[in-house]
Amino acid sequence: MIQLFKRIFNRADRTVKDCMDQDPQISQPQLTWCHDTTMPIVDWKVAHEEAKQYKDKDAAALGSYWRSAALTWLKALRMHLGDHYSIEQSQSFAVFSSLKDRQLQLAVEFCERSRHRILRALRGVASAWGNGPHVVLVFDNMDDYYNYVGNYYPASGEFAMSSGMFIQRGYGHFVFVLSEIAVMEPIIAHELTHCLIAPLAIPAWLNEGTAVNMERQIVPLYRDPRRGIFSHREDEQKRAEFWNVNTIQQFWSGKSFIRPDEGCSLSYDLATELTRLIARDYDKYCAYMNSANRTDAGSAAALPALGFTLGDLASAVLGEGQWEPDPASWQEGTERGQFQQSDTERRESGIGEATTNSLKPMCH
Repeated sequence: MIQLFKRIFNRADRTVKDCMDQDPQISQPQLTWCHDTTMPIVDWKVAHEEAKQYKDKDAAALGSYWRSAALTWLKALRMHLGDHYSIEQSQSFAVFSSLKDRQLQLAVEFCERSRHRILRALRGVASAWGNGPHVVLVFDNMDDYYNYVGNYYPASGEFAMSSGMFIQRGYGHFVFVLSEIAVMEPIIAHELTHCLIAPLAIPAWLNEGTAVNMERQIVPLYRDPRRGIFSHREDEQKRAEFWNVNTIQQFWSGKSFIRPDEGCSLSYDLATELTRLIARDYDKYCAYMNSANRTDAGSAAALPALGFTLGDLASAVLGEGQWEPDPASWQEGTERGQFQQSDTERRESGIGEATTNSLKPMCH
């Protein structure tokens, strides 16, 4: 495993500057590029400063700036990876991929349709925030995928494998590995949900639980052959064996979602069940989503918005126990969610201004 990560995260020999010098049009608009990256990545902090000149103009001017910046970035990626990649634009998306004809059309249509469904289903929760198109990067293989996302990881550590994620760094964007459309759809739905609820201060468990439940709503269970690995009885047994007074605090803080063992998948499982129970009363769920804060796992907001504590909620799934969040014990801080694993694997700025603790910032 160590050798695998060394291979996929090693810096490429071909530098971004080499790529940029080949196409003088890349400088339109003028963008600053990050150094020491394996693929072209814009210094989005500089781009944000540049965008301030459009702040006092109309929304169309600001949107035009971010669209131009996004497309310039994608053109740089195309120069770096090859002409077999194309950039397909729709009303809300810019898709960078080697998909052809019907496959490309289906992918773009699914993105647009899913966005509409999520905004409608999560009324009062999800929002069409930010400016510019939703950027979707679909890499041909795992090597290119990890070669790209490796730019956002810390220099060392253990990381869960994935085939899709939503990266919130400067200009939020989706990254996937090329596969059959039916395989990509649940990952797209999951990550798109993360994007549309990104402005909320919700804890990781609520973030992931909402994304998984929306994923299942958009892509029904029977369409995903990777589900149903364990029986209901086996699921309950695994929960009983794993969750205790210590691991539940990892869950509430969000740290259990980045465990390299089965604690990761069990965290998604528990988050999905807890969120499903809350969402039965949508008005209360909506109020909770807009008031919960990751600093205490949403504990303070639970009783006023839901009428019960998080300990009570966890007991409904895990049985009686000491399940209440204890923020004072979270020595390693909290995670916001939007991790690198979907359920199937388990404003004024450009889209995606917030940050994710498990990913490093770019350039600065």
